[in-house]
This record gives sequence, structure tokens and C-alpha cells, in this order.
Amino acid sequence: MIEGKIMKKSKLLPFLYAGILAFTTAGVATFIVPNTSNVITVAHADDNQFDLSDRVAGKWTLILYGPTYDLSNTDNVFYQKTNTLLQPTKIPTSSVSNYDDTLNQPFSVNSIQLYTLNNAIYEYEQWYSDAYQTEVAEYNPEGKVVPNSNLKVVSDTDNPAKNNSEIAGIFTMQPNDVAIVKITPVKASLKGQAYFFFNGSGKYTPDISYSYAFNDATTPTKITDVSDPSTITAPSGAKTLQLDQTGYIDPQWTGGDSNVKIDSNGKITGLDNPAEAGKTVTFKVTHGIDSTITHTFNVKIPAKSNPTPTPNNNGASSSNNSTAPANPTNNAWNPTTPPKADGSTGLPNYAAVKGAAVYATKRVYMYRNANFKKSQRIATYPKAKRVNRPMFVVLDYAKSNGGALRYKVRDVNHNSKTDGKIGYITANPKYVVNVYYKTMPKSHKITVINKKGIHTYKHVNLTGRVKTFKKGTHITVKRFVKHNLTTRYQLSNGTYITANKKLVIQGNY
Repeated sequence: MIEGKIMKKSKLLPFLYAGILAFTTAGVATFIVPNTSNVITVAHADDNQFDLSDRVAGKWTLILYGPTYDLSNTDNVFYQKTNTLLQPTKIPTSSVSNYDDTLNQPFSVNSIQLYTLNNAIYEYEQWYSDAYQTEVAEYNPEGKVVPNSNLKVVSDTDNPAKNNSEIAGIFTMQPNDVAIVKITPVKASLKGQAYFFFNGSGKYTPDISYSYAFNDATTPTKITDVSDPSTITAPSGAKTLQLDQTGYIDPQWTGGDSNVKIDSNGKITGLDNPAEAGKTVTFKVTHGIDSTITHTFNVKIPAKSNPTPTPNNNGASSSNNSTAPANPTNNAWNPTTPPKADGSTGLPNYAAVKGAAVYATKRVYMYRNANFKKSQRIATYPKAKRVNRPMFVVLDYAKSNGGALRYKVRDVNHNSKTDGKIGYITANPKYVVNVYYKTMPKSHKITVINKKGIHTYKHVNLTGRVKTFKKGTHITVKRFVKHNLTTRYQLSNGTYITANKKLVIQGNY
């Protein structure tokens, strides 16, 4: 029960005069106020700077206000309760007053107020403190600020120059968003920042994703496996790498070394420094408000090429680069990627387009050039179970002297020693096929085969995670959707799932 005060329209001094001054064994003065549940701690003037981020020492308290300020509910132990980005405080639409004059009267919540019971912060002006500045903003799950003129710090008509940390407009936010209140020092004797989190549900789930682009490429590559850390292999000749994310608020980028550096926007430079060849350089992004949300990126820089002498037509030696092989044969045959693989440029109908992902269904080898010789093998890929099949990205095409179609590919098996290798593999569909389905299942049924399950998403680019299906789940799909060089299945509720054959299989299994 709160007696004898209206939070919004009172100052602390009347309570101090009515109280009894006592000293604790630690030498900190405490005012014992009769008939009130508030205990106000007063720090000595020669104490060190007080850190606003210390919620417990600050004794931060929360008030819910109704249409009038005498209808209020005060939580004096708010600072002891969980209040984090992922577990914001749920603000109810209605409450019951615990202010004496209106005790037990129900009211609709119009606004909230944060205040501190520690005199080291407010200097005897508890409700109208100019010791700190209060800001509030609405953030969506992507970590972006949502413009909302109704969510604001309320100015006081009696003391317009003062800051009373009253927040209005909590219920005008979008359902999945969160209000973040930031309190920063104005007084020189204060330091640190205090963050508080509120919404109407008590939940906030960041929509976290990661992507990257080399050499200022306009289309970033999405990292589909967000397990920490992510390994990114730089192609030969790469100079820069742009790391990006969603779901982070004020992301902090760190890492690198004396040659390879990262700026505040996640752009990495120096990948082409000769001293870095063959190294793996680590970078990290940290959420600017919740430091428990982080992700690490291991960037593998290719080693210097080791030329291998091969005889030319005259018996003299020449060199081939194992990390960036060339195909000296059939130079006149140079088809471009067709919009449709209809054979119009010499490509068969089964050919995967440039940039598409393919995987091997049987044992295959990677070679230095399009004329396959055992001595020119770069890597061996044994036949594997469907979920573990080796995967490649098609970079270009070539033909052997005998006319067989080859794919020039990059190895994208991130947990393998061969990750990042570039070479030639067969394009024979008996051995290599598209990773993504190109058709609807006749039964409209698919089965999840990935041991970690798969997620459903609001958007076709697989953002806005909604639900997780476990391995073995049978899913009914509504239609087939193309997205860039990949495909998705749309469910009857409008959400999307991947059509990656390593994650799902058509039919019931």
C-alpha cells in the first residue's frame, strides 16, 4: 500500500522532513519514513561516480498511471524483477490502484513512469530530476526503429525543463515490437546507461540473419546455417568483404588484425594483403544493447597458388593455378547463362544456371581443368547420404576436348577441408543435380529430413521466422515459388519453407 503521496505531483523533500535519519553500518545514511514502503538510500558526497546501469543499487521503480495521476499502481521492487530485451516487462492494459486515496480502484493504464529511490542519482528531486535524460523508441524484430509519434516521453506542464521519465503510447506499438527506454546521465557525478524494455506481450524475438558480399557485390549471399561460428571462404582475388545482419540494434563489429580490418559498418578490407594468404581471420558482431547476442565469422583467405608444371603441345612447361583453374580447351565455345536452359546456347536442358547450387549424388572428383585426368584431381567427394551430399556453386561452364559438359564450381562445404576450392566437376545429371527442387510433389506432401528440423517464415526470402518443424514431420505444401536462384514451398497459411533437397524430401517418408 502506498500512503500519502501522488507520484507524479510530489517531490521527495516532504518525506525527508517527516522521516527519521539513521546510519547503516556501512556509513550510508538511510531515511526511515513512517507509514510508507519506500526506503531511500542517500550516498555520501565523496562517493565515486554512480553507475546508472546498476539497477539494484539504483532501486529503479515502476508506476502505472491511469487517466488521472491519483489512479496509479507502484511497484517498488521492480528493480528486482527480470527486465531484458528478450523478456521485456509486460504492461497490462488495466490495473488496480494501490495509492491510498483510490485504493483498490480499477483503472485503464495510460502511461508508465520510471524513477529511482537512490538519492545518489536524483538529489532530492525524485520525480522531476534533471540528473539524467530519458529517451524511448519502438524497435521491430529486425532491429530497426519504427516511427511512432504516440510513443514518447511525456513533458510536464509544471516543469517543462525537467525530465520525469513518464512514457506514453506503449499500446500503440506493433504486436511484435518492443519499447526501449534509454536513460543517460546529465549530472557529472553519474555514469553508464540504463536500459528498460516494455511491451504488451512480455516477449520480443529478434529476427536474426546474416549475409555477406565480396568486393561490393550488389547481391549479398545469405548465410543459411546460422550456427556459431560461420565460416566464409574468400575467393581468389577478393579485396573486401561486407558482413551484414538483421535483428541487431546498434551492432558492434570487432576483430581482424593489423592488415585485415573491419569498420563500424561491418566492412572488411585488406583481404588481398599478401601477408594474410592462407590465414583465417576472426570477426565478431555484438548486439549494442544485449551483449549476450553475438555471432562470430571466420574468414578463410586462400593460400598463395602453387603452380604445377604441365607439358604443353611443344613439350615446354606451363603453370595451372589449383585455386583458380583455367580451361585452355574449346575457347571458341563460350556460352552465356541462358534465362532458361533450353539448349539455345549449346547447353543441355538439365544444365544448372550460373550461381545455382548443385550437389553430387555419387562419387565425383574436382579437376584443375575440363579434361579430366587422374593427375589433375584437386579433391575427391565420396558418395554420401542425402543430408551430407557435397555441395557446389556453379561459376561457369566448359567442355572437354571430347565435348563433355563440365561445371566450373566453388566448393561450399563449410565444415570440410575442401571448402572454397575452385575447379571442374562433371555436369552429368546421373552424378550432379540441383540442390533445390524445381517442381511440386504430386501428392503436395514433403517430409523434413534435416536432423535440426526446418523453420517456416513470413517472407519468401526466409525472414520473419514463425515456426519450427522437427525431423520426420509431414508437411502439406500449397505452391512452388522461385526466389532468385533458389526455390521455396508456400504453405496454406501463407508462410514459406525451403525447397532444399538436403533438408526436405518430396512425399511421405
